[in-house]
Formats: sequence, C-alpha cells, structure tokens
Amino acid sequence: MSKENPLPQKVDPFRFAENEISLKGIIPIKDMTRLCPSLGSDEGQAKVNVAFGVDEQGTRFMRGDYSAHLVLQCQRCMETFENEVSGDLLLGLVTTEEAIDELPKNYDAVVVKDNSLIIQDVIEDELILSLPIVPMHNIENCKIILPLAVGSTEKVETASENPFKVIELLRVKRNLDK
Repeated sequence: MSKENPLPQKVDPFRFAENEISLKGIIPIKDMTRLCPSLGSDEGQAKVNVAFGVDEQGTRFMRGDYSAHLVLQCQRCMETFENEVSGDLLLGLVTTEEAIDELPKNYDAVVVKDNSLIIQDVIEDELILSLPIVPMHNIENCKIILPLAVGSTEKVETASENPFKVIELLRVKRNLDK
C-alpha cells in the first residue's frame, strides 16, 4: 500500500492550467476547520485527484474527484457512524464575480484572488455541501427503535379501518360504569 502525499497548500491555478498539471494527494480532515464542527470525529483524510487545463474555448479549469470517510453523529441515537462521501468537480477559474456569467454552463465557478487557490478550501466546501441535513444511521443499524418504523403494519391498517373505534370503546365503558 503506497502512502499518498499531502497536496500543496496554495497553487497558481492559471499557471497550472497553462502547463496542464495534475495533482494527487490527501488532505487531513482535522485541517478542515469549517467542516470539523459538523462531524463526530476529525479522524481520517480526503483523497483528492485534480487536473488543471484549458479547454477549446480558452476557459481555464480544474477537474477532479475526491473521496472521504467522514465520521458523523446520528441524531436519533447520538452514536457515531462512518459516511462515505465522493464526488466529481469541474470548476471554471475566473478572477472576478462578473466573469462567472461568461463561463460555459457545464462549469461551476471558483473566483481566484491574487493568482492563488487553496485546494483544501475547495474540497472542504464540497464536503460541507455533501453532508446530510440530519445525519442518521440506516434505520436497521440504529439503536433507537421507532414505533412505526419497526412495528407491524397490520396494527396501523387496523386502526385506519375504523377511526371511530376509540369513541365506541369509550361509550361502552361509560355504559358499564353506570
């Protein structure tokens, strides 16, 4: 098993695009300070492959993929669980907000300031966007048993057959008490 190297902290994406440079490496999860508060643990790393280039229309881009195993906290049972996240990215590199409108539609935009791009920030944004709104185990793996999730559907169907059954039972009980 080969050990992957960390990615450089900052790159000049325009120079990298002109030279068609590719990078492959890791980013420790613990270094992602905006992501970590949403996790159950800061263990692990994100694996990243990115390639810079220029397309036929002259658009400078960063294309790549990432994957990570994030430790989340189930909001039902409060236990931690591992959630695998992966995705692809295709980013058009621009220097101003106005230039975003000129990008072809298949690119997401990233605004580059001072000819420097922090790849970790881009990957961290992608991981934050991939987080579930409410992290939870699959119902089969969770320690909390929800009454309607695991219970028999026959009970639910029986109750829905006669919604006035409760009133009938109360009336019978009242007659017995007299």
